[in-house]
Amino acid sequence: MCNIPMTSYLVLFSANLAFILTNLYGWLLKWFYKPKAYHEDFNQLFPAYRSVGWLYLLQAFELPYLLHVGQPEALLYVNAFALLVYPPLLLVMCEEYFFGSSLTPPQGRGIGTHLKAGVSRLLFLGEGLGVGLLLLQALGLLRLPEWHRPVTFVAVGVLFLWFFWRNIRMALRIGRAIRRVNEDTYADSDDFPARTGERMQWIPTAICLLMALNFFLDDPVVKGFRDVFFTVVNVWFCIYTLNPRRKAYEEKEPQQTHPQPLPAKEGSVGHLTPDRYAELSQHLESLLTEQHIFTEPHITAYTLMQHLGINANYLTEVIQRSGYQSFYDMICQHRVRYAISLIRRQPDRRLADIAEQCGFSSASSMTKAFASQGKQSPSAYRPNR
Repeated sequence: MCNIPMTSYLVLFSANLAFILTNLYGWLLKWFYKPKAYHEDFNQLFPAYRSVGWLYLLQAFELPYLLHVGQPEALLYVNAFALLVYPPLLLVMCEEYFFGSSLTPPQGRGIGTHLKAGVSRLLFLGEGLGVGLLLLQALGLLRLPEWHRPVTFVAVGVLFLWFFWRNIRMALRIGRAIRRVNEDTYADSDDFPARTGERMQWIPTAICLLMALNFFLDDPVVKGFRDVFFTVVNVWFCIYTLNPRRKAYEEKEPQQTHPQPLPAKEGSVGHLTPDRYAELSQHLESLLTEQHIFTEPHITAYTLMQHLGINANYLTEVIQRSGYQSFYDMICQHRVRYAISLIRRQPDRRLADIAEQCGFSSASSMTKAFASQGKQSPSAYRPNR
């Protein structure tokens, strides 16, 4: 035991022990438990569950710190291990969950992709060697020179920056994918992958920052707070995973392109009275033509429901009685019209900038929207000079 008060030692020891035990329990859940409610939908909903299990299992490498709580060399080892393991594993999990593949480049990709994969493998080897030396030092089996601490901080910091940069790029990639789902497949606010992506997009980046803060502060008390925080998260996750009241995928997340209206009452055009429809139609027209609400990049039917103060059935009725096929057909029409007006007024402006201002995720998405509306390509609307 290092020279810290017994009470502090016991608190730090308990926090680290709880962290390790909840991680091991999380590993057992991820590898050996599948909620019955999901049945064949389990792999579809949780494609990265094996990688999450590995992340939990690897926390067993914190055992040397549990045996030497608070000692500088053990603290350096365990913090370096966390900072070097979390970012690449989070990359793998995001790749598997959102894009259905591993980080290994498929055949036929460009040389740049293979080069990045080669660099990643070399970094993994360097990480393994460095962490191994720190582990031997923590266990008292090796004595490194005095200058190893500053060198370790610099080397680990550089490696972390590499993977942190890739995690930021992954978060941005997830964001672009969400926008394409919304635009290309008419996903609504109930779409499971899109909603999950919007909630989880920046969580891996935040976790990486927490690991970096813990490493560079290099303090056993900070490490104790980190253990408590992630223990609470692990407990919540275990409760969430074991929840027997969760519904099956099809029941919980019905796949619909837009809200379906209830059958109209007999002898009436719809559920809305003529006056109420006129009021809502005028409000909707104001949102579209004056406030340009369609330029919001992640707009969903729920956004309009909040603005109009109505439910999904009434919104669908207003949209259809206004002559649109669906919510996204309406949004697409207004985005295309607005884009045409901008192209004609600002012929020298980049199409990518115009697409972003109109709410499209990219110039290619704008071109696709033009085609879906039976329009020429966006560049055809530039005035001839």
